Amino acid sequence: MDIKLLKKIGNVDQLAGIRETLLLRGRGEQVHIAEFYNAAGLRFSVVPDRGMDIYDLSYKGVNFSFQSKNGLTSPQAFDAEEGTFAEQWSGGMLVTCGLDNVGEYCENKGVYPVHGRYSFIPAKNFGTETYWENEDYILRAQGEVHQTKMYGRHLSNRRRIETGLWSKTIKIHDIITNFEAEDEPFMLLYHWNFGYPLLDEDSFVKVSSQQVESQNDHSTEPTKMKLPVDGAEEELFLHRSRSEVGMGMLWNEHLHLGAYVKYDRAHLPQMMEWKMMKSHDYVLALEPCNTRGWNRAEALEKDAIAVLPAYSSIEIELEMGILDGEKEINRCREKIEKMQGERN
Repeated sequence: MDIKLLKKIGNVDQLAGIRETLLLRGRGEQVHIAEFYNAAGLRFSVVPDRGMDIYDLSYKGVNFSFQSKNGLTSPQAFDAEEGTFAEQWSGGMLVTCGLDNVGEYCENKGVYPVHGRYSFIPAKNFGTETYWENEDYILRAQGEVHQTKMYGRHLSNRRRIETGLWSKTIKIHDIITNFEAEDEPFMLLYHWNFGYPLLDEDSFVKVSSQQVESQNDHSTEPTKMKLPVDGAEEELFLHRSRSEVGMGMLWNEHLHLGAYVKYDRAHLPQMMEWKMMKSHDYVLALEPCNTRGWNRAEALEKDAIAVLPAYSSIEIELEMGILDGEKEINRCREKIEKMQGERN
């Protein structure tokens, strides 16, 4: 422990900790939240009732995350019916999509809603802990999310989220397990959503990809952001990389702030980029994934869906970090440029 620091305070909660609360009103009534805060100025909320995803995130009082018009909604509000997704999606810093479907609604021996059911499933065995590890003070949450169906799948995700006393990074460790006797097709996408003021006309994106594919006719500019446009349509890009580790970043040249997302490409070989410059729905998402933008039915038809063997597990490591100042932003850009030159 840091004895010199401890002599300056009576309770470490003065600098860093995790506060667990329940929302009392609105569409998120009785939703359980675990709010992390630390001495570096990093603050974010983990929502165990929504798959242990991350809702709001700020750094030194500056918001980094996108929140939809719906606000944070209760998992009881979930409706799998076609056309209801936009009425219930909360946005947030991180939305985990899957584990049965990613992409548009489809029907294939069952109903598969947009981006699957995962983010509306409450975690079980959720807990938090804070403790000294040498001279760092660790803030950690862990829990399990089980996506199940009678006579069907049983996929689980055992998630750990942590940061430190002076850290500007969030580390996520997921263990996804198939508890069934049959191999199970599964889809996974980590939807990291950035909003104003980090996202603005002075913001830029860089991804460690050697190839970028536009997913529709009006997806033309993956790098430069712009001011909101009334009636703008979404732009969607698929980034292909050859490096062992994938990385994407968004930075704001006016604020001199940015953020990066880093992930292991062993189980997340692609990254999608969702650029929505529409007024009131202004968001840029970086999305490491194991899919190419097809929904479950399309991926099965093309024989392009990942399969988790019976009684097996995979482990996934992700990191999201804050970039504070031109020096850190430039260093991250240089790192990504180096990755772009790598080959497997």
